[in-house]
Amino acid sequence: MSPRRPLPPDTDPTLPLNRSEWVYMASDGPMGQLNQSYLMRFGAPFDAATAKAAFRALLVAYPRLRGIIVLTARRYRLRIPPVDASLDILIDQMFHEDRVDLDDPEAVRRWQEVSMNEPMALQRGLGARMQFVAHPQQPALLFTVHHVLADGRSMVLFVESLIKRLNGLPVEALPLDNPSMLPAVLPRRWIDWPGRLWSAWSTERAQARERARYEIVSLPSQRSTHYLTCGVQRHDLGLATKDLSRAGKARGGSGNSLLMAAFGTALLELAGSRPGTAALIRMSVDLRRYFPQGQAPTVGNYVYVLDVLLPQEVPEADRVKWIDAKVRDGQKRFEDRDMILPLLPYEMLGWLRPHDYTRLLLRAKRMDMLPRLSVHTTNIGSVDAFNPEGAGIALAELCPVVPGSAPLVVFVSVNGRQMVMSSNQRDEFADTDITRLLAQVRSVLQRWVGTGTA
Repeated sequence: MSPRRPLPPDTDPTLPLNRSEWVYMASDGPMGQLNQSYLMRFGAPFDAATAKAAFRALLVAYPRLRGIIVLTARRYRLRIPPVDASLDILIDQMFHEDRVDLDDPEAVRRWQEVSMNEPMALQRGLGARMQFVAHPQQPALLFTVHHVLADGRSMVLFVESLIKRLNGLPVEALPLDNPSMLPAVLPRRWIDWPGRLWSAWSTERAQARERARYEIVSLPSQRSTHYLTCGVQRHDLGLATKDLSRAGKARGGSGNSLLMAAFGTALLELAGSRPGTAALIRMSVDLRRYFPQGQAPTVGNYVYVLDVLLPQEVPEADRVKWIDAKVRDGQKRFEDRDMILPLLPYEMLGWLRPHDYTRLLLRAKRMDMLPRLSVHTTNIGSVDAFNPEGAGIALAELCPVVPGSAPLVVFVSVNGRQMVMSSNQRDEFADTDITRLLAQVRSVLQRWVGTGTA
């Protein structure tokens, strides 16, 4: 009999998962594939070898990107393997040179949609994939990262670093961050705890009473017990970003609040503009800005959400100002640590076994107990901000897509024009209804920007 050859204990660094990552691990698969997909087009040609080298540089510089999920007695942890021959084997598997007609918008859309829905084996690694398509003028990269490894702000950093590497600039290595969100949530002094808890409790009760007064509008949806695939759409609003910003300021807000108000108004109009209805708009909030100075992490998942209610009774001319004020009030709650009550119990999710939490999620979906939302929004900003000065291989177009339980839209400015990328869970929301919503949003914005009045 051949002697056994046990391996020595693993010495690779490991990280615990924070509350968001527990949700992602529990819901991945049964609740849908949680891939973030960023499609990039560039203004100058380059080859597959250059793209693959840039992909490898990212994985070396950002250890979390090459993390592998490992099991412990009760929980998952994220193990960070070393940079060795095993990494190159995985890169060979997760870097693809594809053949897609980049001049056909439908082919490009389908390419991104398929990649977004393809599972990634987190317990084997890698949780990141890059696909390259050559083109004589505008080659494309499709960069897909599992949400358990990174949030949207991390993805922005990855894209910025990728473009630097494509242009021959170094990518600075980043040490691992502490994954806890607690420093952004807990009161700064022990004496503040009673006041913060009371303020959080009273505000939560007031918001619950206000929401109970309204019927929350949404797109037509089907009831289902599990998720199928996530649809992807891209829409040009046909308006310049600067015009939207100007119109937002004229209405007492910003370009972002104008877009949020337009989506809320479009949903209310599609529902018949009935009295007693309201749109519930969810926006992503980066918790990094609320960490104590010098303690904010860089790569990981540090995003929470802010829900904004837009009632039909608010006059159309005042809706941008209304949204902007509600967003500012919500941001102040984060600054004042008034989010401690909804966020602190959330930290206890890690004590549940993963399959127990999955069962709770699936039961909530079956019983229609998940939060009722109208739309989820997030804003990436302008593509121009991603390019280093004097870039020879400049990012010309960016199409970011993120999955969500409600229709999730990403605002991005390309060549000065406002674009919207959307995702929808097809077991509940039909692609045609998403198209109808985006067309209605465009109509609302043209009405507002064209005349400056309701």
